[in-house]
Amino acid sequence: MLELTIGIVGATGVVGQTALDLLADEFTDFKVKKLKLYASRASAGKMVTFCNSKITIEEPNLPSMLECNAILFATEASISTEFIPKLAEHGVLCIDKSSAFRAHPSVPLVVPEVNGHLLNPNELKKFPVVASPNCCTIPLVMVLKPLQDKFGLERVILSTYQSVSGAGKPAIDVLTEETKNFFVNQDLTCGKSEIFPKSIAFNVMPYVAGILDNGDTDEESKIISESRKILNSPKLPLAATSVRVPTFVGHGESVTLELSSKVTASQIKETLSEFPGIQIIDEKSAKDEDLGTYGLFVTPRETHGKDDVFVSRIRNTDVFQNGISLWIVSDNLRKGAALNAIQVINSCAANGTLKALSSK
Repeated sequence: MLELTIGIVGATGVVGQTALDLLADEFTDFKVKKLKLYASRASAGKMVTFCNSKITIEEPNLPSMLECNAILFATEASISTEFIPKLAEHGVLCIDKSSAFRAHPSVPLVVPEVNGHLLNPNELKKFPVVASPNCCTIPLVMVLKPLQDKFGLERVILSTYQSVSGAGKPAIDVLTEETKNFFVNQDLTCGKSEIFPKSIAFNVMPYVAGILDNGDTDEESKIISESRKILNSPKLPLAATSVRVPTFVGHGESVTLELSSKVTASQIKETLSEFPGIQIIDEKSAKDEDLGTYGLFVTPRETHGKDDVFVSRIRNTDVFQNGISLWIVSDNLRKGAALNAIQVINSCAANGTLKALSSK
């Protein structure tokens, strides 16, 4: 088994912490020989426990990072932009969770179950950088890809219901404090925080990141452009409305799509059930010993700590000629972020990319 030195930039954030939990489990194609953790100056020097070992957090610095075989960047785009090109020059595989390289024409935007073939050792040896998509894009394309391949895809309309953890630990703290304030002081005064433009407790807001000139939010723009790139459909009609909701973990997506051919809800269920990483929840699964606890649909809270993408409420709709509506939920910190990145590392260990880079 390949033994690797793995780095995590943003190790004290919610995605970095989730990555640590996942790496503590053994993966099929690599073993963590050494783990190097990086975070802001405020966290540097603190100790983190990993598999009974104490690891000192460092500020991001090139000499230390060059000791890694692969690094997960779970931080803001500016840090990725500063360090990734330099690391790539020296053959360090960089998996970037920020938006810094997602639109770069030479950087693959990868969900391993959907387009893992892009993790080409020969190409990655030239520029070993892989972008990991937005936390709503990942579950969306996992559903759209098998339907596109089998039935053809004409257009997609969706609304997302995104938990506050998508905005990081400070956002979790804001929701916690606002909720406490309501129960202690009965105060629901709408006010700004450093994270949200209005109060988030007991509220929803159609605003995730800033609003662009065309009226879309930055989040909506990411979902649209990233889905088109991953599905290799640059002109796919796709509209998204992103909504922040007062939940802690788990994102939901209400999706209506038009397919190229007539299809039944049963055919959709059959097709999606065969795709890795997807669980179908319906009347049939309700009778299953393991899945029956979900009933007829899954909520975001129930996905906490789960790796799969759950699809329920699958039904035909006459809003389009060959219309289908469905409900998608997943843990935004796992498959929507940390797990997807670690799966990329695992794939690159399995296909020889990391071995090739180590000999570069």
